[in-house]
Parts: sequence; structure tokens; C-alpha cells
Amino acid sequence: MDLTREIDIYCERVSPELFAEPFNALSNIGFFVAAVLLLRHFGRRGWDFRTLAALTGLVGVGSVTFHTVATQWAAIADTLAIAIFIWFYLQRFLVHHARLGNYSASAFVMSYALTSRLAERAFPEDAWNGSVMYLPALVTLLAITTWVAVTKGRLCLPFLIASALFVVSLALRTMDESVCPIFPTGTHFLWHLLNACVLYALGAGLAGFTSRRRRRSSNPHY
Repeated sequence: MDLTREIDIYCERVSPELFAEPFNALSNIGFFVAAVLLLRHFGRRGWDFRTLAALTGLVGVGSVTFHTVATQWAAIADTLAIAIFIWFYLQRFLVHHARLGNYSASAFVMSYALTSRLAERAFPEDAWNGSVMYLPALVTLLAITTWVAVTKGRLCLPFLIASALFVVSLALRTMDESVCPIFPTGTHFLWHLLNACVLYALGAGLAGFTSRRRRRSSNPHY
């Protein structure tokens, strides 16, 4: 694998220059804003929320690197940052909501990672303009949202918002190349902005479980 190979898969990039994708690069500011808001609003709740905020910022770093450098190694860094966020979030969700132990939750996440990889390989790499790699994440998010709605009722609102936004953002990512003739900037930058909102909503959803558990521990009659 040539890690220095240039990658040109987005509508906005029409040259190999560093800032050939200004909208795609600058829209990653959304992830940094989301990271700051997560830290500000939930950072005092524990190390996992501080880590979640840091990983949100890491997603922004990986993405802005890819949309400026546009090489194979940058693409790997971008994808890996997203994967780490997903794995960490799923592990903490299973601990906070499903009440699994750390080891059991981690084993579940490893199974998820393996299953996701197998599912991706069942489709052509360029299916849905490359968005097929996010199909396992979409299915998992919808499953989580359904689970929370059934078991926790009103606590599902942040997850409903995250699910709706992710469906829209995934559609925008998928249509990026097809809109080039009429919208040269493409739609990938909207994927970034909406996903920044998705990550914040997921953090807010997780915070709902931790705050509820705190109230129960402080009030034995809750």
C-alpha cells in the first residue's frame, strides 16, 4: 500500500493543492465546537465525558488532515479517528445503560468492530459513494435509539435527534459526487457540520443516564 498516494474522491477537490477543499476542511470546525461544548457541559461528570470530548476533537483533526493533505495515510487517520470514537462511545453506553461490566462491554465492542468489517466487505468499496462503511454505525445507532425509547422513554430524545441528523448527513455524503454539475462545492461539508451535532447529541444522551444514576444513588427512595 502506497501511503503517500493522493486521493481525490470529493466533488470540491479539483487540484492537488493543500487547500483545494476549503469548505470540506473549514467545516471541521464543527467538531472542535462540539468538543468544547461537551467538555463545558459534561466534563465534570467523569473521565469518560472528558475522553469523549477529546475524541470528538480528534475526529476533527483526522478529517481536516484528510481534506487538506488528501493522501492514503491521511484517509486512514481520518477513518481511524471516527472508529475510535464509535468504539469508545459504544463501550461507555453499554456500561452506563446496559449495566455491563467493562470487560463484557469491551468484548461486545470488539465483536461489533469485527462484524462491521465483515459487513463492509460484503459491498463494493465505492458503494453509496463510499458511505457504505457507515452502514453498521447507522444500524447500531438506530438500534440504540429504539432500545432507549423502549426502556427509558423520554431519555431517547437526544438519540432520536442524533439518528435523524445522521440519516440526513449520510444522504448528503452519498450525493456529494452526483451534485457536482450543479453545485461544485459539493455536499460533503454538510456531512461534517451535521455529524458534529450528532456527536454532541450522543454525548448529551449518555449524560442523561449518568445523571439519572446519580439521583438514584443519592436518593434510595427514587
